[in-house]
Amino acid sequence: MAEREENPYRPGFNQPPLVFAGRADVLDGAAEALDIAAYDGRTPRPLILLGPRGVGKTVTLGEISALAAERHGWPTVHVEAKLAGPFLSDLTAGLHGAGRLLAGADLDRRKSRIRVTGGKVEARAFGVGGELQFDAERPEGPAPNLGATLAETMRIAIERSAGLVLTVDELQNAEPGDVSMLFGVIQEYVPNGWPLVIALAALPTLRENRGRRRLPTYLERAEWHDLDTLPPTEARQALVGPAQQAGRPMTPGAADALLGHAGGYPYAIQVAGHFAWRASHGSRAIGVDHARAAVPKIEADLAQLFRSRWDDASPREQEYLRAMAAVAGRGEVPRGGPVAAELGAPVTSVSYLRARLLRKGTIYREAGGALHFITPGMGAWIRARDRED
Repeated sequence: MAEREENPYRPGFNQPPLVFAGRADVLDGAAEALDIAAYDGRTPRPLILLGPRGVGKTVTLGEISALAAERHGWPTVHVEAKLAGPFLSDLTAGLHGAGRLLAGADLDRRKSRIRVTGGKVEARAFGVGGELQFDAERPEGPAPNLGATLAETMRIAIERSAGLVLTVDELQNAEPGDVSMLFGVIQEYVPNGWPLVIALAALPTLRENRGRRRLPTYLERAEWHDLDTLPPTEARQALVGPAQQAGRPMTPGAADALLGHAGGYPYAIQVAGHFAWRASHGSRAIGVDHARAAVPKIEADLAQLFRSRWDDASPREQEYLRAMAAVAGRGEVPRGGPVAAELGAPVTSVSYLRARLLRKGTIYREAGGALHFITPGMGAWIRARDRED
């Protein structure tokens, strides 16, 4: 039996890829923001990452956290906004825990990473691999004030010659009032010159909120980054790089075949590499035959994403999705008008379906009105499904 070789591809949720390609602009922006906070003594404008699911928004937030730790030894407070969830109370508890850790920790900040996630504070020492966990318990008594807790945490950080990174994922789920309160507090304290860096991630539907002025004006001045599919060069790098590093290189023909199914969609690239690596077990390289053998498993894996979105839609919403797929299949850009025409209905009579799908995060709309599936490839899947039926 051949010795097991670890699969270098990571298609799971929030799994940092071995080769992190195509996000240099975001990390450059984060590095500049960290330098502004650390050396200029002021709070830089927030970074906002927008993109469909599976393009690496959560992973990119983690890379920003790691960058802050590696360069400055700064901790990160990370919160994921959930529908109808306790967003501000979780954030306040996380800030309280970070303040306690900063006040009592005796760590070499140049070699440590401190990250608050949910109700825990994690400190990971680079080069050691150990992990310490501290309970970020909510203080007893009345719920602490967000502004007061943030101010106290920043006071402690400054006393320790440190700063703080705040990352929020799935921001589109947060109640508008909570978002306004949070950034009202931050805007109030910006003149204090806090070393505070903020990075946010959301689905493209956040732009819908932006257009209706549901976002605070403070965020209108943020640095917005659209994360989408990777360009061809970066997609190839993300696909072939892990195999090369793991000692089982991928032939150009195999890469071409796999990219034909994965395109530049980061999640699909990891899925494709994962199954091609598995198919090439015992070989010295990943060849075309291995890629072809992996295709059915790749398609089945990605179909699970499409099917869950499809099943979550009502019959009428599915008709709208089917019309979107048909318009895109003719090489046209799906917009409200052409999709309504495909349905044989006035735009006003089906706009509520579009609104529902936008709220669910099944589709998103660009500033110019173009409609897209939140998961690349879903349109082709719908057309294939209809042909089979």
